Parts: sequence; structure tokens; C-alpha cells
Amino acid sequence: MFSNVSARWRRRLRVAVVVWAVLLVAAAFAGSRATVREQVSAADARAVMDAALGEAAAAVTGAAVLAAGPLEAEPCEVTPVRPGLSLSRTLQVSGATVDQVESLADRFALRRSSDASAAVWSGDTEGYVSLRITAENPDPAGGRWSDPVLVHAVTGCRPLDGGVAAFEPDPPLEATAAWRYGAVPCPGGEVLASWTEPVEAEPFRVHETTGGCA
Repeated sequence: MFSNVSARWRRRLRVAVVVWAVLLVAAAFAGSRATVREQVSAADARAVMDAALGEAAAAVTGAAVLAAGPLEAEPCEVTPVRPGLSLSRTLQVSGATVDQVESLADRFALRRSSDASAAVWSGDTEGYVSLRITAENPDPAGGRWSDPVLVHAVTGCRPLDGGVAAFEPDPPLEATAAWRYGAVPCPGGEVLASWTEPVEAEPFRVHETTGGCA
């Protein structure tokens, strides 16, 4: 094949061929690491996540006060050469009953923790968004939790092919720099919108909220 080429150039060509082959294998390996979850952009995953939380909010509206936490974003790597974002948001449900929470867990086919001392349900939605419901204890007095029940959603690492369409209106006049805005769309077209502030005891303190999906 290289009979008309000097020995030095034959060696260089062989090295070049080997390097090219290694690069092709590396590229194929990196591409194969992207799962179905990781092929959905961060913006699309954010829409799926917020829609799931909006559905959850609608399911418990009327018997509990709801607040949508801010959109959280954490940089990640979909593959070694493809940056991404992992998005998350928490829905806080105050005054939730056991029946409401168990019905909500059934709605999303969430599995209850095997730990009898915990009131935790978790699983994935059809859009590959992870949901986790966490309550204060498994047997609240009177069948209603006194502390807020948390519905936490996480997209996992998704490719960052553009922005994630985060919108924040002007804060209320009395707001401080610590106040943060969160909103999720309700199935009926309304929006659950809240201004909250992070605190140590809970994910956040609610300052203003529309309260639910009408």
C-alpha cells in the first residue's frame, strides 16, 4: 500500500490512521452515552417538568395552599464534549391530607419508600422527569400534615441547546433581594405563581402566592 513512500512517511501515515481510528471510536462512544433522557433539550425538559408540577398542583387545589418554588439550574455534562443543565423545582403543599398525597402518588405511579418510618414516594414521569413527594411523617394526626408536603421535580442532565425560557416579573414593592419567583402552568390555562424566600427549616418561606390552580 505504501510501497512508493519512504519508511519515515509510512510510519507517519500509520500513526495518523491509528489516531483517526481512536478519534472515531471515542466519538462513537461519547454519542452512545446519551440516553433518551439526555436527547431532550433542557428547555423542552423544563416544559415537561413544569407541566407535571402544574398537574400535581391542580390535583390538590381546593384543599391545600400551594406555592411554586424558583427554577434551579445546575451545570452538568451530557457527554465529555457536550455541556448541559440539570433543572429542578419544588412545589410546596400546605395543609395536605393523606388521601390527597396518596392519590397524587397514584396519579404519577410513584413508588412508596420501603422505609416504614418515612413518608416518601418517588418515580419518573413519561417525560423522564424524576418526581419525589416528601411528607413530615407517615401517620399525621387527623390524616393531615401540619408541615408542608414537598413535591420535588428534577430533569436530570439535559443538553443546553439554547436558553430555558426563564421568566421573572418585577418583584413586589416590599420584596427584598432574597425573594425569588416561581411559576408552573395549570392544566386549565391558569398559572400558579409565587414569591418565596429560601430558609433553613423548609425549602422556602412563602411571601405571595396565587395559592393553586382555580
